[in-house]
Amino acid sequence: MTENPGGIESVVMNYFRNADSNKLHFDFLSTFPHVAYESEILGAGSSIVSLPSRHAKPITFGRRLDFFMKEHAAEYDAIWVNLCNLVNIDFLKAAKRHGIARRIIHCHNSQNMEGPLKNMVHAIHRGRITEYATDFWTCSEEATPWFYGESIRSNPAYAYIPNAIDPEEVRFDRERRDTVRKEMGWEGKKVLGNVARLHPQKNQSFLLESLAPLLKKDSTFQLVLVGDGILRDDLQQQAEELEIRHKVEFLGLRADVKDLYQGMDVFLLPSEYEGVSMSFLEAQANGLPCLISDTLSDEGIVNGSVQKLPIDASGAQAWRSAVQDLSSDNSMRGLTALRGSAYDIHVQVQNLQSRLSQKS
Repeated sequence: MTENPGGIESVVMNYFRNADSNKLHFDFLSTFPHVAYESEILGAGSSIVSLPSRHAKPITFGRRLDFFMKEHAAEYDAIWVNLCNLVNIDFLKAAKRHGIARRIIHCHNSQNMEGPLKNMVHAIHRGRITEYATDFWTCSEEATPWFYGESIRSNPAYAYIPNAIDPEEVRFDRERRDTVRKEMGWEGKKVLGNVARLHPQKNQSFLLESLAPLLKKDSTFQLVLVGDGILRDDLQQQAEELEIRHKVEFLGLRADVKDLYQGMDVFLLPSEYEGVSMSFLEAQANGLPCLISDTLSDEGIVNGSVQKLPIDASGAQAWRSAVQDLSSDNSMRGLTALRGSAYDIHVQVQNLQSRLSQKS
């Protein structure tokens, strides 16, 4: 858990909120002074332990982690480590050293864009991960070869545990849509929405470049970027240079994202790669038409209103055409196949509880 209410945080919290508290109790171990959803976590009776940053204070981090495990490891039946790469597996090492019997590693991404050194460390740890973890979970079958190596599939402790949401939280509500569009100043607009970190992986730069001609030509289109990240300043500068800054809203981190889906007309996900995007699942639960990059697997696609489009140099026109071709008719918006699917949290929480009740 970090301070950012991003994908992994949303995954964990969906299980946290929906699990039977008589069967499962969660505490949280983080290297951030504060984490997303902190008040909710503490209010539910769970603990949050903050360790120093491993990057900034590696020696202090190691000592504090070891001390925590020495004092508290006996209180826990399992440790569940959710990661986008295997650069830091110290939590698993410490858990093994201090006797936590069940040590779960859960993969949440299919590539790494953090540089060659981290890729090298990831590859080294990938070859040794079976020494430290007892269970190997993935949110995406597509991500497995890069994260674990193909051979992990034959391990009996390997499991597909997909990202899952509560479809009811984002189901389409026409009255709420009208209210949101009025509050946001979107009345009469065709709102193109992206919900993601502002990060090279998420490829918002491609959206700006591709949609700029359309945004300048047709005053009814409005591009909305929900989220924050290291590229915020760069993307704002790019929008200025493309002369579309007034047509692009940078909304930052929002507590009302589930309401914002109501006001959108299409959801755009041009990511270079993903595990399975939580915002993509939420957009489908809302019934939004979705345009996603063709670099992504078919995992997570449950509705018929999803189109996959190229994000290479030739793809810009395809995205503009697809946006223009979308109907403004919302009569079918409430229909979604996500309820009862593998991506419905009510289905997956039973799977999680069953797995955690088994001995490693």
